[in-house]
Amino acid sequence: MSIRIIIADDHALWRAGLAQLLEAEGLEIAAQAATGDETLEAVRVNPGTVLLLDIAMPGRLDGLATSARLKERGDDVKVIIVSARDDRDALFSAITAGAHGYIAKDADVAQLVGAIHLVAGGGSAFGGSITEGLAAGVAGLDYSPGEYERRRLDLSERELQVLRLLATPMTAAQIAARLFLSAKTVQNHASAIYQKLGVHSRSEAVVKGMKLHLISGGS
Repeated sequence: MSIRIIIADDHALWRAGLAQLLEAEGLEIAAQAATGDETLEAVRVNPGTVLLLDIAMPGRLDGLATSARLKERGDDVKVIIVSARDDRDALFSAITAGAHGYIAKDADVAQLVGAIHLVAGGGSAFGGSITEGLAAGVAGLDYSPGEYERRRLDLSERELQVLRLLATPMTAAQIAARLFLSAKTVQNHASAIYQKLGVHSRSEAVVKGMKLHLISGGS
């Protein structure tokens, strides 16, 4: 029986090109999706598939959050995260989110097809020197999507505390009192948070923080 594939990526041309390459290798394309929500639905109606999931999906659910949601639902799917980022935090986040494989977006066809067959057969495909033993060993570490974004943005633990309190009705003075800080220090933290998130206001910071899973409610 042919291995059935779901391709999830927001770039239509990339999806179409990859679909042609995989079909030429004897693989069946069961569905394509452009967002996390579309991916969840595609997996629901196509059980028993291998999902090639872009880590940087746009919208409400990025690739890591989508994989985590599939893990929570218990769907019959094998997830391979496809990423242009080659760093340990992204890899460990993928493992924590329930991915069975992780491959670079610039991998050649032979590498990708090999990873698909490995994962479809019940194995793990994390490439390079990453072994299945390492995958199992880091599964309990805190590399959730929110933790990955905190590390990527270089937010300190204190800045994360302030950001989460900015999402409450508390005033700056109340936040300062809660954290036993001066109002000026809280203001400095807020300014640093805005700069790291690329926003200009408290409301924008809260929205961005929720989208990046730094604040509960972003999923």
